Amino acid sequence: MIPVDGGSLVLGLVAVVAVVSTVWSMGCLLWVTRRRKGVADHTPPVTIYKPLKGLDEGLEENLRSFFQLDYPIYQLIFGVADANDPAIEVVRKLQAEFPERDSLLVVGTPAFGLNPKVENLAAMEHHRKHETILISDSNVRVRPSYLRETACYLAEPGVGLVSNLFAGVGEEDAGAVMENLQLNGFIAAAVAGAAVMRITCVVGKSMLMPVAALEAIGGLAAVRNLLAEDQAIGVRVRQAGYSIRLSHHVIDNVNARRGFQWFLNRHSRWYKIRRRMALPAFLAEPVANLTAVGLIWAFSGEVGIAWGGLALLVGLGMLRDAFQTRWLRGSFPRLRHLLFSPAKDILLLGVWFDAIVNRRVRWRGHSFLVGRMTRLRHAPATRQVRRRVRRVRQIRQRQALDRPASPPLPMPSSRVTGSESGPGEPAT
Repeated sequence: MIPVDGGSLVLGLVAVVAVVSTVWSMGCLLWVTRRRKGVADHTPPVTIYKPLKGLDEGLEENLRSFFQLDYPIYQLIFGVADANDPAIEVVRKLQAEFPERDSLLVVGTPAFGLNPKVENLAAMEHHRKHETILISDSNVRVRPSYLRETACYLAEPGVGLVSNLFAGVGEEDAGAVMENLQLNGFIAAAVAGAAVMRITCVVGKSMLMPVAALEAIGGLAAVRNLLAEDQAIGVRVRQAGYSIRLSHHVIDNVNARRGFQWFLNRHSRWYKIRRRMALPAFLAEPVANLTAVGLIWAFSGEVGIAWGGLALLVGLGMLRDAFQTRWLRGSFPRLRHLLFSPAKDILLLGVWFDAIVNRRVRWRGHSFLVGRMTRLRHAPATRQVRRRVRRVRQIRQRQALDRPASPPLPMPSSRVTGSESGPGEPAT
């Protein structure tokens, strides 16, 4: 009989919890995305807000999919903050291609808050025609039935917000591979599990809601200085007495060419959001990190079963990512891409620890500090930047002291300030 110490037993129990929670969340994903029967054909007129900044991957095809929706009445409003934004040309091209579609391009945003996305939404709000709005990110691509299969949930009494699951598609570079595996694996299962347990979990890639529900929580002004405006809207809508639904319709999130730094920065921001919006779930996340649990278990003692447990946990993580990717988007990831599954789990464990001690985020070219409920404030320069600035100033001061003094310039004999004054004559 192999002796088992207390530490190995605890880690073994943690591994069991990780397996059970993973299998349970996979079941939740299958449940919420099942094809619904007998759903009401509820199609209220909708205004779609599309905040844009720069050329997202596949932007033209992403936006074209919204011009091709199978829906009776809807308005498209595209917003950009900068008149030189290259996204403007893409929108105008599509407007010329679909002249029958009710669409509008809004350029420029008034000062409204620290969240640039909310600022963009506020500029579009003045042009809204309908009493139901859809906030949709620029990096998503949808099928024609998307809006119809999402709006039908608003037929249920008391529903104030409907969101959608999203599948990462199009991966080519390593950062995009890891991003899509994480979206299709852990993130999708966690969002589905939260929906089954009636826990508020809203991601702003797709948010459909009556204007009355938004006004009941104070409108966009209530979230203008928050990083996680989407989750904050969800929390406040539920507090206002409305219910939230997760549509069975899955949309595509295009990630093709992404680097490691982009991947880590994105999830650093998401971890910091979850830490301040859902602390208990955030603290429990390492238990769901199958590779990390397996590695700690395997290297913590001499029990041979732990190494078999590592293989089981890593294999389960790869199986989850592969199976859920196939379920959500209709195709398996490439076999070699699955090798990134345990790698991203290890990388994200470090990002999780960083979120505990670091409040700084980089977002849309700005540096912020994240406070309670993800409230934003501009971050001061880092110590490294301040040190570099001081060094540059010292170098310039030394150069100024070493530079020889210039001889004084001769005084002019006369001063002419008027274009018609003669030499030596005062100007009039």
